[in-house]
Amino acid sequence: MRHSPRSMAEAAVRSILDEPPIRRFEAKGDDRYWFNVPDIGVTLEIDRLRRDHHELVGELRVFCELPRARTIDGVLSVADFNLSSLRARLDRAKFLDERANTRGIDWIGLIEELCQRVFVADRTGQPAVDLRTVAEPDPEKSDLTVEGFALLRRHPTIMFGDGGACKSYLALHLAGRLAEQGMSVAFFDWELAAEDHRVRLERLFPDGMPRVMYARCERPLVAETDRLRSIVRDEGIEFCVYDSVALACDGPPEAAEVAGAYFRAVRQIGGGSLHLAHISKAEGGDKKPFGSAFWHNFARATWFIKTAESNSLDDRLVTLGCFCRKSNLGPIQAPLGFEVTFEKHATILRRTNPADNLDLAGQLSIRQKMVHILRHGSLTPEEIASEIGAELNTVKRESRRYKKIFTTLEGGRIALLERRRV
Repeated sequence: MRHSPRSMAEAAVRSILDEPPIRRFEAKGDDRYWFNVPDIGVTLEIDRLRRDHHELVGELRVFCELPRARTIDGVLSVADFNLSSLRARLDRAKFLDERANTRGIDWIGLIEELCQRVFVADRTGQPAVDLRTVAEPDPEKSDLTVEGFALLRRHPTIMFGDGGACKSYLALHLAGRLAEQGMSVAFFDWELAAEDHRVRLERLFPDGMPRVMYARCERPLVAETDRLRSIVRDEGIEFCVYDSVALACDGPPEAAEVAGAYFRAVRQIGGGSLHLAHISKAEGGDKKPFGSAFWHNFARATWFIKTAESNSLDDRLVTLGCFCRKSNLGPIQAPLGFEVTFEKHATILRRTNPADNLDLAGQLSIRQKMVHILRHGSLTPEEIASEIGAELNTVKRESRRYKKIFTTLEGGRIALLERRRV
């Protein structure tokens, strides 16, 4: 007597279910869990786990190796799933039973066990730790130094400036340099398209484009979080560029709750990050990004980017000044300058000293101006004050305040301490 493949599969399932099959549950990340029953060839994977109106929701993917199962590339079903809903569990179990086309599998029990295990894991989360037992971070692995910028490996940095300040160009250049250092980087874009950035990348790196992953974004960041988090996880992304904050907001940038939601999404996506923002037209707009003060407060570092009148008559040349306005995890970084030359087949960025440009020099502090002119030799306080346009008492006060930078010679002349980093 011949038996049909279906009856043979059902007999196999019945024999297996006489004894409890082996079950394996494993966390694949903060938002992804894997539940496998190898004896019956079934695996349930919940991904993109999130809270939605206090209910736990994720994308449930079911793999099935049983004969006669109506699968697509081994997948029996994939769809969003509300783990908090009893009705959703019953409905999904019924659907899987029909798709599997094999009697004897307790789909309700499998889904129930998955939900319970995920709930326990989600509520447990990461355990508290004694800070004394946490390994001290390696400074060389905490910061990312590229083109003079000390970017943060685990925290957000904001680069803000007026429109046309070449922020996107500069950010793509930094991303490419990080990629050349061996990092996996991504560019998340709300403003242009992949073709535009591809052209820019080739112009910036005409001798060979580094690997920069790109994702075009159409919705606010809070709605793109799941997709971008999956890209970061699947591609092993270590650093991301977000261009730009204003278009990625889920509301007006002036609202504190909008800034808070944005940075919570960034934390969920993970990795170090550089965010491009604009400035306010009001007085003091060069001190903080446009919008709520929380953009400046929540970022761990901020940089103001300013375009300047060029010292050259070449219309292809743009001069940029980069000024660190905040640094929570280290000292304020020294100002940086770049000359961006748009040649026919390439865009060339060259480091310069912003103090050499009259327009950019106005952004420097008294201390920074003093450092610049004293590089050529000692001067009297009166000469320094006249040269930088500062009050004499201010110059004297700065020289006394920064004793690790300045020294007073015999006769009252002020000089830089030798071999001191400013």
